Amino acid sequence: MRSRSIVGGMVVAVLAAGSPAAAQTGNADPIMPLGEVERDMKCTGYSVFRETAIASFDVQVIDIVGGGQDGARILVRLSGEAVDGTGVGPGFSGSPFYCPGSDGRMKNAGAISETIGEFGGKTVLATPTESIVSNPPDAPGPKQPTPPTARSASRTGTGPNQEVRRRFPGARRMATPLTIGGLDQRIFGLVRQIAARQGRTVLQAPQVPARQSQAAPGNPLRPGSAVSIGLSSGAVSIGAVGTVAYTDAEKVWSFGHPFDGVGPRALILQDAYVAAIISNPNAGGEAGSTYKLAGALSDLGSVGNDAFSAVVGRVGGPPPITPVRIFTRDLDTGADQSTEVKVADETDAGTPIGVSPLSIVGPLAITQAGTETMRSAPTRVAGTMCVQITLRERPKPIRVCNRYVSDGTSPAPGGLGNLVALRAGSDVAEMLALLDAYRPSNLHVTELAARLTLERGQRQAFMRKIRLPRRVRPGQVVPVKLDVQVVRGPKRTLTFKARIPRSTGRGLRSLTFRGEDPDLADDFGGLTITLGGEDEEEDTTGPRTLKELVREIRKVERYDGIRIGKSGLRFYKHPELRIGGRASTDVDVR
Repeated sequence: MRSRSIVGGMVVAVLAAGSPAAAQTGNADPIMPLGEVERDMKCTGYSVFRETAIASFDVQVIDIVGGGQDGARILVRLSGEAVDGTGVGPGFSGSPFYCPGSDGRMKNAGAISETIGEFGGKTVLATPTESIVSNPPDAPGPKQPTPPTARSASRTGTGPNQEVRRRFPGARRMATPLTIGGLDQRIFGLVRQIAARQGRTVLQAPQVPARQSQAAPGNPLRPGSAVSIGLSSGAVSIGAVGTVAYTDAEKVWSFGHPFDGVGPRALILQDAYVAAIISNPNAGGEAGSTYKLAGALSDLGSVGNDAFSAVVGRVGGPPPITPVRIFTRDLDTGADQSTEVKVADETDAGTPIGVSPLSIVGPLAITQAGTETMRSAPTRVAGTMCVQITLRERPKPIRVCNRYVSDGTSPAPGGLGNLVALRAGSDVAEMLALLDAYRPSNLHVTELAARLTLERGQRQAFMRKIRLPRRVRPGQVVPVKLDVQVVRGPKRTLTFKARIPRSTGRGLRSLTFRGEDPDLADDFGGLTITLGGEDEEEDTTGPRTLKELVREIRKVERYDGIRIGKSGLRFYKHPELRIGGRASTDVDVR
């Protein structure tokens, strides 16, 4: 029998202890072979509609379409109070249904996987369970690196299913948009713009109630549970939410279709929390249809196979993890903050989609930490960031430090965030992209750590006049007086010593000094990340040796002091102010 419960304002059938989909981990349910599935079968489907409770709905088999090991689909019509008003969409992928067998037992027959463009979103396609469970938790074959030009398949409906496409031209597997938790609304808005440019959709994860986030995982994953395939967890969580289709002991099959369809993976298996079903039953795509507003709860295991008909993992030990640790300080208030994120490391899986989870998560974590520390997005900010990348293959970490100054005349577009934090995130993205492009051997990042200090105010001055001794020699260290105008501050005369370049020619010379102007915003605040969509192809041959890689990463560290002459040789860097503009003086070089 089924008990009755109020979920989200409607009465739905909730799994009782004896129902088929309530099988606990370790008790595999019987599977109905596709050959036993018949037209007009009356079945029962299971999914999460609110929080973590699994609820039921009615399923009627209409027909069998397609063919082949991964291509056959079951055409079904859904009904019941849980789905009548909304239909189904992203987040419902993998929702299983059980049909009565000839022996009277309820058997797991299939899992919802594709829409066919029907208004209302209640007539859909399902992947047979026998096809789903034919995929092992660990993808077979050698795990060779994938060329960096590889792109995510999550938009293209990967899979040998031509017969289904012929009969249902509008068939499209349920989308798996990336769900992101922990980002400020402005930062998330920026990420949404970047994703749109790359042909991807991202959704913002709901805030999980304290009673859920603080509770130990008490409900093991089972058919119908909400599940997340995570790139990261912690302060910034990124993943794709779907539904568990089948379990057998510690093995978990979900989605009923691929995430990216690239085979070997090393992602995080997580349970998920569903805040609500966002109703828009026009079957219009990722954001234009009903979807689950949901996000990851806790890490439960690892995902090792991203196949055509399922995403498969195990409850238990986590995949390889790269810790990201960020320490920030607001110099004006003295407030300190630390941010920690665990990021899946897919290095040994061959970085399957061409970009590592770290190169997606790391820059966003840096940007979020900087914005969150100041609790605002002032237009004039100064800051510094020092980054340390620790590699298993190198005894010493790679360290890069940069200084940033934002000008109120060029804020981040649309108030999308703290420009200094965005620039810092962009620098980290550039470093990690170089790591992704390295081809000679696998490199394992064992830690990404960063320290940011931020303060309000521009901390910028502009040169007005520079004075050197009348007579100088190449290579000579000479006293210098430099008149500057501090932005929204006093005029100052800076005195220091600097070296005349040895390459300076003899005779009367006019020496020109050039400073570094404030950081500027481009269309996306300078933040560049690749989410695995279809972006323009670039030359990604990458560094050829580890030494060359380290040298290229260190080039991200910029000298923002005064340079001299056309050669651009370094001349002077003030410890507190960035000095911009230009100034010239005449000297007699002896």
